[in-house]
Amino acid sequence: MMLTWRTAAPSPWRRLSRALRPTAAPVELSAQRYGFLPARFRYQGHVHRVARIERMWEERGRGLRADRRYFAVRCADARRCTLFQDLRAGTWHVQW
Repeated sequence: MMLTWRTAAPSPWRRLSRALRPTAAPVELSAQRYGFLPARFRYQGHVHRVARIERMWEERGRGLRADRRYFAVRCADARRCTLFQDLRAGTWHVQW
């Protein structure tokens, strides 16, 4: 099978989508429910209370990236975000 330039070249959309992904900012988790569910976190000096966890999932790390546990949450001020925990380092991050 012969590869053409279209199938062999990396897609410019893949590079663009990687560049446009929201970056994750570190947060300080100040309260947890049941020892692992986020209840309250501090981001840029503001405390956000988690009113509802809408979805929870885990992703296996690839390469050097560690496994992560994700939480799609709604805060008390009606904002939605995704919190995730780096399971190797134990750090928490937020994506708005």
